[in-house]
Amino acid sequence: MVSFFKPLFDQIKGKVQELIHAAEDKVSPVNFIFMVGGFSESPYLKSEIKKSFEESGVIGGAKINVLVPRRPQVSVIRGACMFGLNPRSITSRISKLTYGINTLTTYDPARHAEEKKVIIEGEDFCEDVFDAFVKRNEAVGIDEVHVKTYCPVRARQTVMRIIFYCTEKEQPNFVDEEGVKQLGELSIDIGRPFQSVDDKTVKVTLVFGATHIYATATNREGSEIRNCEFKFECSGSS
Repeated sequence: MVSFFKPLFDQIKGKVQELIHAAEDKVSPVNFIFMVGGFSESPYLKSEIKKSFEESGVIGGAKINVLVPRRPQVSVIRGACMFGLNPRSITSRISKLTYGINTLTTYDPARHAEEKKVIIEGEDFCEDVFDAFVKRNEAVGIDEVHVKTYCPVRARQTVMRIIFYCTEKEQPNFVDEEGVKQLGELSIDIGRPFQSVDDKTVKVTLVFGATHIYATATNREGSEIRNCEFKFECSGSS
């Protein structure tokens, strides 16, 4: 029986080790491991986890304690019920993805590839730049608001397209990189052709709710407001 389960348990231990190292590099040392779910009922798995991470001593400068509730499978169900009754019982989440929009920025030959350069009304710009609002592994609070303001690059522009993207990369440079996925799009009227660029600014707001991101684009006069929402992918909660 041990030989039957050992390959699976070795994978579980390997994944736990990977997560511990990731936490040490980006957040802080891990002090506790909570074992929940039906598989945590297994005495063999509990002994293997404790032997590997608790009894082995200090890992990465921190001693790890393995905690197992009396009925670990019920913990998941109870947590889901608590969240259903009160979604604000979870105050923050760790973003699993990097979220942002596509932008144009002043072209810099030291940072931008030549093929990304476009000339607009006599000025050099870099297109398809990924401007991040929230990055992967960042903690995001419930109802946390992120706001940025953008202006058009063309003087006669009357509509601005805001396209939202996400990726597993922490530092994406362009929206057309491998692994970058489009989430949604908003188009908003920004004024008349003869108005100055400074009078055509658009405020983009992302509000991070419990399980969704609510996006809003508002023109400077406040006469035009566009909204959309998409799922918030997270890897942890507190």
